[in-house]
Amino acid sequence: MIPFAFGPPFQTEKGWERSCRRWPRRWPEWKRSEHMQREKVEQLLLESTTSYPIIYDNLKKIYPARDGNPAKIAVRGLSLALLRGESFGMFGPNGAGKTSLINMMIGLTKPTSGTAYLQGLDILTSMDTIYTSMGVCPQHDLLWETLTGREHLLFYGRLTNLKGSALNQAVEDSLKSVNLFHGGVADKHAGKYSGGMKRRLSVAVSLIGDPKVVFMDEPSTGLDPASRNSLWSVVKQAKREGAIILTSISLSALPLLIHHS
Repeated sequence: MIPFAFGPPFQTEKGWERSCRRWPRRWPEWKRSEHMQREKVEQLLLESTTSYPIIYDNLKKIYPARDGNPAKIAVRGLSLALLRGESFGMFGPNGAGKTSLINMMIGLTKPTSGTAYLQGLDILTSMDTIYTSMGVCPQHDLLWETLTGREHLLFYGRLTNLKGSALNQAVEDSLKSVNLFHGGVADKHAGKYSGGMKRRLSVAVSLIGDPKVVFMDEPSTGLDPASRNSLWSVVKQAKREGAIILTSISLSALPLLIHHS
């Protein structure tokens, strides 16, 4: 667990590969890990590797002083590289900077300094291309109340270039994976869904089309334990060919997915 760039600690699925013995003994473990990741990122950028779908390069976000309040550091120089099939969990209280990081990665806000690379593309210059291989489950559900669950997935599936029978099969599989297929639920308007059902639909939307990079901001909010465990199984299956970033206000919400191996 690493208190990497801002406040709360993080867990990654895979351990660090390089020794940290050459750093001063007085440095805490998280400090050594931070420097290892910084050096790793610098080396990867020199190599122009494509094995890492997500690379953070000293990414920072500082909100300027406003209305008499001082400037706020939301993300403090994050450097990190994620391999394909790897997931990364961020947990901490509201205001810790988790959503600020995701908002930069999906193009909603600009970094104060630094950048990040998704599938080798710079978020500062190539967001239009990045969007074609990205899935997003936002913190708050962004659904059309007059569209059914099936219609949502058909719409977003088409945006990923799914067509015909492949599209219909992907939609059916997605609905089944989040338990929104049987009993006519798939063809009910999203406005009639419960909070937990809306959350599951948002997760399905983020995974339709097998995106290579997925960002999930508190995806388990409003879910009962059984639904949460089922959700993590879906996410774990989906991350085999890409990389996934998740956030939560509690570490206990992530145990089945984020772990050292």
